[in-house]
Amino acid sequence: MGSQSVTTDPVTAVYPDKAQLCDDVAAKLLDVITSELASERLVHVALTGGSVGIGVLAALSSRLEGGASGRRVPDLATLHIWWGDERLLPERDTERNAQQATDALLDGLVESYGLPAENIHAMPSSEDAASPEVGAQQYAEELARYASDADADATRRDLHIPEFSVVLLGVGPDGHIASLFPGKDSVAVTDAPTVGEEDSPKPPPERVSLTVPVIQSSRRVWTVVAGGDKAEAVAAALSAQMPAAQIPAVTARGRDESLWHLDSGAASLLSR
Repeated sequence: MGSQSVTTDPVTAVYPDKAQLCDDVAAKLLDVITSELASERLVHVALTGGSVGIGVLAALSSRLEGGASGRRVPDLATLHIWWGDERLLPERDTERNAQQATDALLDGLVESYGLPAENIHAMPSSEDAASPEVGAQQYAEELARYASDADADATRRDLHIPEFSVVLLGVGPDGHIASLFPGKDSVAVTDAPTVGEEDSPKPPPERVSLTVPVIQSSRRVWTVVAGGDKAEAVAAALSAQMPAAQIPAVTARGRDESLWHLDSGAASLLSR
């Protein structure tokens, strides 16, 4: 256990503002999903919360409604939606990433575009799990149901997880990704696909998160960040001069692609 995937170096794309960032990422996400669904295999995508993560989903919804994609929406029967992390709150709580994503995009995909509701794999709520540890174990079991060990790399075989086509991640001002926070043991977990957080420095305290090896086993890791309050964390993560224990975002890398989508504020401390 604990094997690591070989990842790519990060590449940055800078946008004038958050709206353009969200629209461009939405367009690219639709392109990837459409292309991979054509292969007639299961396509797994992990979403993120936050204003930018939900903004991407809202922009994708607008593109679908307005026909801006320029193509017919594919059959979504083999698309599976997951999350990088979640707050352990009641199922319909509006602070939950899954509820925000449902309101921004997923209800529309189910009602108008044929996404099977059972293909939406929300992390456990406080009604499902008595603790973050229990919630993490439940989500690990759900991931294992879709593992394809036959054609998996060592990490995916060890952790019994599917191959993610895209994992979306936000970054906090402290450099956290998902619910992997600086100074927490969860950043160093390599022998499990999920981890529970009992005392998050950002409320609410109880959370469930994917672990670093799951993120890095994904084909594409797309980081989406807006705002000058994130600039120091972005610069530190991309300089790769600090360890993951201090800046977890340094681990935001995928096997085929590691893209950092930044607005001008988030990119303001990067060297030109």
